[in-house]
Amino acid sequence: MGAVSALSLASAAQAGPDAAVTAAAPETADSAEVSELLVTARRPMAESEAASLLAQRNSNSLVSVLSADAVGNLPDQNIAFAVGRLPGVGIERDQGQARYVNLRGAPVYWTTLSFDGLSVVSPEGRASRFDNIPSAIASMITVQKAIVPSMPGDTVAGNVDIRTRRAFDYKGQKVTGKFGMGVVELGDGTELDTNLVYSNIFMDGKLGVVAQASYYSRGMATDNWETDPYLSNTVDPTKHFAREHENKHYRLVRENISASTRIDYKFDDNNSVFFSTINTLYHDDELRDNFIFRLDQGTDAAGNSYTSAAYINGNSPTFGTVYGARINARIDYRDTKEFMTTNTVGGEHSLSGWDLSWRLNYTFTNDGRNNTASGAFQSPSSFLLRPTIEYDFRNGDVNTVKLYTTGGTTTARTKGAQVTDIEAFAFPMQNLSYLDGGDITGAYTAKFDIDREAELFGLPTKFEFGGLFTDRTKKSREFGWTRTFAAAEAPAWNLFADSIGYLGSQNLNYTFRYTDKGRTNAFMKNEIAAGRAVYSNGLSNYWKVSEKITAGYGMATTTFDWGNIVYGARVEKIENTGEAYVAFPAAGTTPAGNRLVKTSSDDTLVYPSVHLNWNVRENVKLRVGVTTSASRPDFDDLRPNYTFNDASQTISGGNPYAKPEKQIGLDTYVEWYMNPEGFLSAGVFYKDIKDVLVQTSGVFGNDTLNSGGIDRSSYVVSRIDNGGDGHLEGLELFYSGSAKQLAEDLNLPEWMQGFGVRASATWTKSEINLPAVNGVPARKISLLGTSDGVYNLQALYEKYGWSLRLAYQYRTPWGQSIGTYRVINGGVYPVDNGDIYWNADEEVDFSARYQFNKRMEGFFDASNLSNQGARRYGDQSRYPIEYEKFGRRYVAGIRFNF
Repeated sequence: MGAVSALSLASAAQAGPDAAVTAAAPETADSAEVSELLVTARRPMAESEAASLLAQRNSNSLVSVLSADAVGNLPDQNIAFAVGRLPGVGIERDQGQARYVNLRGAPVYWTTLSFDGLSVVSPEGRASRFDNIPSAIASMITVQKAIVPSMPGDTVAGNVDIRTRRAFDYKGQKVTGKFGMGVVELGDGTELDTNLVYSNIFMDGKLGVVAQASYYSRGMATDNWETDPYLSNTVDPTKHFAREHENKHYRLVRENISASTRIDYKFDDNNSVFFSTINTLYHDDELRDNFIFRLDQGTDAAGNSYTSAAYINGNSPTFGTVYGARINARIDYRDTKEFMTTNTVGGEHSLSGWDLSWRLNYTFTNDGRNNTASGAFQSPSSFLLRPTIEYDFRNGDVNTVKLYTTGGTTTARTKGAQVTDIEAFAFPMQNLSYLDGGDITGAYTAKFDIDREAELFGLPTKFEFGGLFTDRTKKSREFGWTRTFAAAEAPAWNLFADSIGYLGSQNLNYTFRYTDKGRTNAFMKNEIAAGRAVYSNGLSNYWKVSEKITAGYGMATTTFDWGNIVYGARVEKIENTGEAYVAFPAAGTTPAGNRLVKTSSDDTLVYPSVHLNWNVRENVKLRVGVTTSASRPDFDDLRPNYTFNDASQTISGGNPYAKPEKQIGLDTYVEWYMNPEGFLSAGVFYKDIKDVLVQTSGVFGNDTLNSGGIDRSSYVVSRIDNGGDGHLEGLELFYSGSAKQLAEDLNLPEWMQGFGVRASATWTKSEINLPAVNGVPARKISLLGTSDGVYNLQALYEKYGWSLRLAYQYRTPWGQSIGTYRVINGGVYPVDNGDIYWNADEEVDFSARYQFNKRMEGFFDASNLSNQGARRYGDQSRYPIEYEKFGRRYVAGIRFNF
């Protein structure tokens, strides 16, 4: 990139002399480092926007940029929330907290993650989680929507690059921080948001050190019900009766902890080295007390089974009565810790016109699974001891049940008095278990990039080439204990119950008591210590998959008087190995038991691309790009965990031979950088998609599972495999501007100059052709993650030391997973839920900042003001399977800057 543009200078001239904002553009794969941008202003939102647009304008490919100051001026605790404000970005939430990123209607696992231009593996694998990365860690975030050859080839939808802070961003010592505290409406929990950054320069400007730490926590309860799975029946397949209705009573505390350090040393103007370490810990202490009402275990008044033709023909799936249904209760304590550490040594060197950049990195992640107590309770077998349940699923947002006593005889059952205390029914504990484990990933990466300015056919051209080697290994392991109880010794719910009543806001039609964490965990530990719990080594769930990538690229940027063209190609060789334990029966000389199965595969892919950046006018840029990329199967898809049945000659499990999903993309965007401030962009995009991973059925085709003289290569295998083709297309619009110039031109009152707006809309359409499987004909669906529309609207006011923002996000429904279907009487119907979708998502947030002086600022954030429920449905919107609400959140505090 070049020096600071007229855009930043104009923004600085408009602002007052009271506060300072420092920003720098990110070091991305397709841009050089930008000169520092120092803006003196009392309009931090406007000036951080100017810094972002400067970086975007100078980029040689299609990007959207968010500066650190903009992140700080929104109630955005994590990177997912922050990125969700940008055009073309949709987010997926968990417990109301942004977690995954959909870029322009693509699946979440098509979005990659990098720190300072170096890709890292996420604890969950291909699907990068962003809720475990606090926004405080970043000085700038760049969403790269169209890749260049210097970037990894698995960046199908785009890459989120997080530029971390560094000491040379500042002029000497700098200390900044934040302390905020507030409340969570649902469950009356506490929210805490803090961070601290220290930066300084030593040794006459040669050594720079910056250290950062942050801590965030939120305690809350959740309103939840689930009505699923829907049972497939051949009597009247248009009637979808739910197997069960469940209330999951969540109590949880979520923590995000981060610590990072970066040390830079400049030998001279041409040589520098650095070391950085970034560490994040996501901790989810989740307590679930679940009550599951098994409708399928009851009957009608005449004793006809819930799944019988008599019941199906005579009753409604949305409103009715089931006599003698079963209560299944559960205790699930999930103490999940997700840790990531990424450590990098690197350098920048210039010699005789050549520029060299190199990186050595080690990344370790642990996606923990620790269930300290998982208890299962169940009603007795006698229908007289079970409830009669009146279910009402007509609303779709408020599914409820009412409980009554059951009387009568087997074939003449009666509904008695309503019961409002669920503990009035017997449902003794069946078993209690403890589980410890997780997925561990280690990755070693070496990377270098070399570039040189020269001429090609008399035109200024920057030549770049480089290489990368990555060795990643992901291993899943777990072990645990299970205590099974005989009827005479089975404890009841009240042994574990606390005095705490319901913390949610739903009308349950029954009361219950939450369980006590300390008492329940102590009970489990005592059962293990006494030897009454049976140990499991978890071998059947063990797997390990390794991935080695050797890559090289060459590219050039040729500059014309009207702009430039960026062109080149990348070659990647991918080698995979896998191992897992498979249970084999006794046959011939092969003993029964677990046997370690090993597999291997390799592939070589070439990714050419070309980008045109045309300066149509001084402040109007046209971008056209053609890209290729491929998303590799996730690690757990490649695991060789197999289960086979010799009697039916069938196999199910992972697929270590699955190939990447490939795409060819076309992007055409126009960007208008308005003067003195404001921005408008419009673009269309198209991706041709091949080899989409879908559930398939076919001949196994290899001898991996042959044993004891039995040839299983011809068995029918059901697994994920490449089989779907299709396309994704869309239109993206974005506008950002203020009323300052208009108010001045019309001689309006000065206070009216503070208004501004940012608005984006992305419309997408996708289609994937699924192959025929198990007698179900080929069908078409939308790509997972595609919403017809994603909208962001932000109303701003910035004047007199105030910075106010009201932010609105909305996205239409999108697909979460592909389900199983079957043919009944010539029609295609889901086996249970079928394809699962998220319903439309809406969120309203408000943020207020007031600058007391140059050093101190007060803030107030109100999040999830609309408190819209999160709703999932199966196959069609009239079949809801889950509904949750999380409550509003309010945080207030101070930010300081010394």
